[in-house]
Amino acid sequence: MMQDKKDKNIIMYCTGGIRCEKASAYMLHHGFNHVYHLEGGIINYARQAKAAGLETKFIGKNFVFDDRLGERITEDIIAKCHQCGKPADTHTNCKNDGCHLLFIQCDECAKQFDGCCTVECQTVYNLPLEEQVELRKGIDKGMMVFNKSKKRLRPRLDEMNKK
Repeated sequence: MMQDKKDKNIIMYCTGGIRCEKASAYMLHHGFNHVYHLEGGIINYARQAKAAGLETKFIGKNFVFDDRLGERITEDIIAKCHQCGKPADTHTNCKNDGCHLLFIQCDECAKQFDGCCTVECQTVYNLPLEEQVELRKGIDKGMMVFNKSKKRLRPRLDEMNKK
């Protein structure tokens, strides 16, 4: 797919430099001639730019793969809440233990939906723990383990609401 780009400049960056270190070594090993990466990642770049009094070319918040879920680089907000569309850049995991979808949510929607991604997940989240466990019990996801579709949960919610 990229075989015709082996003589092009390839420039990459990542959060802290680990993934791009590995990726650039892999590409160099496979014959790419001009592979570069931002040493220390975007976070180190931002710290160095700030220390030197330079304007950063990266704007907004950088997603990170740990409990922080993000590190602010500049005060710019370039993303939107996935629920209401207002400017927001706070990543969160849906609080429904049967979902945990990673999404962007503003403070107002976090309050309105109890930190959940949908009304359906909020309904489940607010059930007693025993009922939540019972609702998830016996669901065979097979190869759909990462499917975040609520369609499979909806019939069980309807069944519980009839009781």
